[in-house]
Amino acid sequence: MIRVLHLFANLNLGGAESRMMDIYRTQEGTGVVNEFVIMTDEVCYFSDEILTSGGTIHHIPNPRHGLLSNLLGLYRLLKCAPQYDVLHAHTSYYSGIAVFIAWLAGLKVRVVHARNKSTNEISFKTKVMFALGRTLANICATHKFAISNDAGRFLFGHKSQYDCLPNAFNFEQVQHRTNFSDSDKRRLGLPTDTLNLVCVARFSPVKNHQFLVELLQFITERNLKIAGKAVRLHLIGDGELRNEIERKVSANGLQGKVRFWGKRNDIADILGMFDVALMTSFNEGLGVFALEAQAAGLPCVLSTGLPEEADIGLGMCQFIDLKRPLSDWQVAIEKAANIPVLPKHRIDNQLKQRGYTLEQTRSTLISAYNAHG
Repeated sequence: MIRVLHLFANLNLGGAESRMMDIYRTQEGTGVVNEFVIMTDEVCYFSDEILTSGGTIHHIPNPRHGLLSNLLGLYRLLKCAPQYDVLHAHTSYYSGIAVFIAWLAGLKVRVVHARNKSTNEISFKTKVMFALGRTLANICATHKFAISNDAGRFLFGHKSQYDCLPNAFNFEQVQHRTNFSDSDKRRLGLPTDTLNLVCVARFSPVKNHQFLVELLQFITERNLKIAGKAVRLHLIGDGELRNEIERKVSANGLQGKVRFWGKRNDIADILGMFDVALMTSFNEGLGVFALEAQAAGLPCVLSTGLPEEADIGLGMCQFIDLKRPLSDWQVAIEKAANIPVLPKHRIDNQLKQRGYTLEQTRSTLISAYNAHG
């Protein structure tokens, strides 16, 4: 039995955390035990699920509150018996420091997983820590994975070798848009006489919800119809900027045009009820929501902050620069709303060919975990 310790900042509802939970839920019979260490004492979104299923979550101090105590906490944990076989770090440039500690602790398999293509901070301290983390990741990691080439080049450097590992998810469980009737939509409170735009993202600066509100205001002020319908915006998720965005919506008189859904654990069951998916992030390592939307049969209008891997190659995605006029975004949404609906089996086959199945990802990870066993 291989014991793997996954390092995250927290276990809240994010793309990386959600994808590893898919792996965790299906680990029985694989010969791998996945456990977690997080850098917070808070009870996170996935904490109860892990603990009630018999899983393990360790806590170490946050490096922002003291790097030395953080590193000592990780080192002591890795030296405890029974010792872990693998450290799999999902924490951007801090992953390099973590695998160095794992090397000191004697772990033979040390995995760094690149999931972002920028940092939110550009201070001198951050630049120094990033350079240190990149160097240590390239020296101390036995395996380097990235969810996209942009993420890999960002963390490891343009000359470094790494393997792209698609962010696997249960795309077959995502309900296709043709499965829903108008009565299904009305039961969920979705108006059927409007074009329902949707974005699933945490309310944080990088997700750029402000742009979505400005885009909706542009469309509303001009009384524009898209595909012959008025437009409504649906924002699913939570986060530190939610109140600010709610105030902006109210200040612009858009209360009746925007619905805030909060956190949802049934995205796969409801996504197909919407009409067009939007992502206006400044940057994304991949953009899992775009993949989920395509799995549901939704056309997507995406910022160029997302990598090309967000498009599964069936003509369902358009990429628009955030610097382009809002009218260009409105035209792109119009075009998306008129894209013919693709059948579910064709979408699922494409996702399988692109390597998004849990089986393919698990096989790659197990091979890495076994490499130095």
